Amino acid sequence: MERLYQKTRIISRVKKYLSPYIELLTKPSGQKLFLLLLAVLSMQAVTSIQHIYTWFLRGLGKVSLNAYYYMMTYTALPIDKFCKVTLEKAIAVIDEKHRELPVLLLLDDTMQAKYGTHFEEYGKMFDHAKHDGSLYLNGHCFVALAVCVPVIVGNAMKYLTVPIRFRLKGKEESKLKIASEMIREAMKTLADIPTVILLCDSWYPKGEVLETVCAYSNLELVANVRADTVLYDLPQSTGKRGRPAKKGGKLSIYNDFSFTEMGKYFIAARTVMTNLFKIPVYMTVTTANLDNHNGYRLFLSTIAIEKLYAMFSLGEHTSDHDYARLAWLLPLRLYSLRWNIEVLFYELKSFWSFGNYMLRSKQGIDNFVNLLSISYACAKFIPFADDFFADFSLASTQTTKFALGDAIRKDLFFANFVDFIEKRHISLDCLHDFDFSDFFAHSS
Repeated sequence: MERLYQKTRIISRVKKYLSPYIELLTKPSGQKLFLLLLAVLSMQAVTSIQHIYTWFLRGLGKVSLNAYYYMMTYTALPIDKFCKVTLEKAIAVIDEKHRELPVLLLLDDTMQAKYGTHFEEYGKMFDHAKHDGSLYLNGHCFVALAVCVPVIVGNAMKYLTVPIRFRLKGKEESKLKIASEMIREAMKTLADIPTVILLCDSWYPKGEVLETVCAYSNLELVANVRADTVLYDLPQSTGKRGRPAKKGGKLSIYNDFSFTEMGKYFIAARTVMTNLFKIPVYMTVTTANLDNHNGYRLFLSTIAIEKLYAMFSLGEHTSDHDYARLAWLLPLRLYSLRWNIEVLFYELKSFWSFGNYMLRSKQGIDNFVNLLSISYACAKFIPFADDFFADFSLASTQTTKFALGDAIRKDLFFANFVDFIEKRHISLDCLHDFDFSDFFAHSS
């Protein structure tokens, strides 16, 4: 394998990018991990470990198929440490000018249909999206955490999204608890980032997740919340003796918000108190029809509008009119980036064989989907980490993957061809230098 790295240009660069992951394992396991990641990047589709071995791994060494099965199924890979490496690589691509912009954490869950009953944690689950045309789906539920970081793409700033961690939900596990544990693990690496914002839909702003948000001074929340969330006005000072009220009177999203028509929607926002947090929060309300109370949507932000605007304006001078026109919409625009995780799910399932796992154990499935996450992050970040691939900074992840795969296959062909030539050259040299006279004399 060392000769393979020395004789190939693309593979050696990919290995350099992946080396922080590989170094977390022993040398034999690290070598197997690298070859598996290389296979995911090179192959158009991955249907099973046996499929990877048959069409890619078999000719790259003497490691057996069972060795790969054992590593994926029974080895407790250091997934949390892998996540730390991915986060460090994400932070490293942020340029100096955008260091003050917030890093975004995207939290959501996704379901994957499976048609066998022998997988661990397999079950029937409620599917609000009706992926199969039914309200129920047989398969697995994964809780996912992704990171968005600001980078310069072309001449513009753009947020790039990569998965940090997937965890298969057990039948007795709580999604809120799983999400909280993943956020806390990520915040260990993000402790020095000035502002981290968690984006999530209305299922997650409660329980352990809210407790986790409150536990970190640099972690804020921008989330969709239930339309029936109780809202209060800010407490007013009465000047009377006694303990002041913590909240003002109750507010109605239908009557106590001043809506502005913007395109097809009516939008209103104001600072309020809730039962979710002890501090005031900024609440944005949207609806397409003021008379249809079922169409109202609430979006909560714990970060001050002034702070958000100061970060995204990057110190540029703006008039008071611009401030009033833009600032109050920032939480809503920021929340729109949550959709990036839905695009991430689509890409992983459509182009990265996310749902093709055949491993039956929970640990094996976790290992497999997080291996795909590392490969996806490699295709997304390598154009920013290595100038050799800089031309792919504007390309989609799938385009980068296909280009990398093509180059890796050419590298492997070239390396095998050189090995063949070297061995043949040595054999011919040996024959040329060998003195046959004694052999023929003895034969006669």
